[in-house]
Amino acid sequence: MKTIIHALLTLLCLLLSYQSFAQIEVHLQPVRKDFIVGENVALKITITNQTDASIALKNTPGRPWLNFTVSKRGEQGLISPKATARFPEIVLTPGSSRSFEFNLKSLYRLNTAGSYASIATIRMPDGGTTYGSNRALFTLTNGGKVREFNIQARGEAIRLSLRLAKVNGKDCLFGQAINRDTNQVIGACYLAEYLNFMQPSILLDRAQNMHVLCQSSPEFYTYSVMDTHGKRSSAKLYQRTAGVVDLISTGKGIMPIGLTPYVAPKPGSENIRKASERPF
Repeated sequence: MKTIIHALLTLLCLLLSYQSFAQIEVHLQPVRKDFIVGENVALKITITNQTDASIALKNTPGRPWLNFTVSKRGEQGLISPKATARFPEIVLTPGSSRSFEFNLKSLYRLNTAGSYASIATIRMPDGGTTYGSNRALFTLTNGGKVREFNIQARGEAIRLSLRLAKVNGKDCLFGQAINRDTNQVIGACYLAEYLNFMQPSILLDRAQNMHVLCQSSPEFYTYSVMDTHGKRSSAKLYQRTAGVVDLISTGKGIMPIGLTPYVAPKPGSENIRKASERPF
């Protein structure tokens, strides 16, 4: 009888220990629900240690502590990764959480429009126990075409495309750089929120960079530049002064007219706007 009781107590202790050890929460979410094809797909992961012991999550040879799977609606199986996730070691003290963002596009070829889902999996220090996150859902879209330019750069035939898509219910402008021979997207980037009070002004400079000026709110304008790799190299806010608002090409390059750079109020200034009135 004592042997049975001892065995039951041992089993109970193991179960309690396992329950304590199992209290690791993993939450995964995209920073936005919609991305343009070719754009960095930013996801945020939050890991919470609800045990009473510190946990060191670290990579071992051939066994990273953090992995991801990605699937696309309408396609069977998982998308094959192009790289292995190698995240630095983190230490979670009892009751603590750690959050960080990463670019899923650096691990997977996300080259076509569609609905996607990703799950994060954490491998615990024992090498065998794993915990999975929720399914993080996001969409890749090409949006609508606003304007395109066919150029030559780096010995490639490239199409620079200005696209319009909704993000969180708001119209936004994006840029894409596409290889015309393969029709593959080289890169894409967010340019500005877009208020349809005026058509965007779009020019190419001597280096084939695409300059875009648009109205982003009743008071603010955004002037952005995308390079031939599909990356945004600059973005600035402006306010209207007088006369026509446009982009012009001069001997010194491309510049906006009818606008002045926006200067944010200093902390404590009486002119600080309400949060709802601030740009972006």
